[in-house]
Amino acid sequence: MSEAIFLPFDCESGGIGDEISLLSAHFAACDEDWNVVDELELLVKPNDGIYKVTAEAMSINKIDLIKHEAMAMPYSQAGQLLRDFLVRNSQNGKIKLQPMGKNIGGDVGWVTQHLLGKKTFNQYVSYRCYDITGIITYLKRTGRLDRFAPESLEGLAKYFGFEADWHTARGDNYAGIKVMRKLEEL
Repeated sequence: MSEAIFLPFDCESGGIGDEISLLSAHFAACDEDWNVVDELELLVKPNDGIYKVTAEAMSINKIDLIKHEAMAMPYSQAGQLLRDFLVRNSQNGKIKLQPMGKNIGGDVGWVTQHLLGKKTFNQYVSYRCYDITGIITYLKRTGRLDRFAPESLEGLAKYFGFEADWHTARGDNYAGIKVMRKLEEL
């Protein structure tokens, strides 16, 4: 089994803002060639069972809150599963996994606010992130990517010739991994 060094992940929430509920997250442990060696998908709900969502976000994410409630686990339970996943894939913190994603800083915020505290998260995960947005900016500036290339994840996927299951944590995460492979080729 290859050693994990990257931690691509994506979160889906009930909207934008600090008080909004996290609803799902997908984590992939990847080797240096972006091959997935382990993954964790979480459907989550607030520990108190009180959701804070917007209708617009629920429409975009295509989440039926009644069905979601039946399948989701409380944040505290999901946090323990995530911790176990990170321990396993970081060799108990010996290797700091590097987060990767589109605007990954926001997803780190969701995870550390709702599932694992920053202190616990940082035991296994590096603060150095591979952010697709920054990489796109650099590649455009250096002429390695067409300056008119799209910047959204969906736009980049189409630009590189593939589709995904958009606005799901798993679909967006796998699309991010494919986009990262393409960007590294440039």
